[in-house]
Amino acid sequence: MKNNSLHILFRKPEISDAYSIWTLIKESPPLDLNSLYCYLIISTHFSQTSIVAEGPDGICGFISAYIHPDSDNTLFVWQVVVKKEKKRQGIANGMLQSLLRRKHKKAIRYLETTVSPSNAASGALFYSTAKSLNTKCHESVLFTEKDFGNQAHEDEILYRIGPFDIT
Repeated sequence: MKNNSLHILFRKPEISDAYSIWTLIKESPPLDLNSLYCYLIISTHFSQTSIVAEGPDGICGFISAYIHPDSDNTLFVWQVVVKKEKKRQGIANGMLQSLLRRKHKKAIRYLETTVSPSNAASGALFYSTAKSLNTKCHESVLFTEKDFGNQAHEDEILYRIGPFDIT
């Protein structure tokens, strides 16, 4: 799918995108940077449920997601990133909407993600998504600070959006 006003193409990630994705996340603190191998796996095994935003200058956005293993009608969004100079142009929302409109083995009726309490932009994105889908967003703590051991990390709040119908 193409966002014509921004000349941004939304598409499935490919193996050749993994290094650009890794670099984008590396340049986007406070996102957790995973290994390049992880992004190679996402770009192959999870390409159907992940997405990149590509502009004239290359990859400027990425969402990694997967179908929840215990609920095949739930898409779990793991990471969302947009290049700093491309923020506030609707790219994150466009990627998310494109992902939800893709054909999956079973219709997606719920969207889940985790958001740290200090990440107001992500919270706003997912509440806006719930509103656009005409459904609610429920919050609960999925991982506490203690779950992260001695790493300084906030709670991770589970956002569960749904049920909804994408047609």
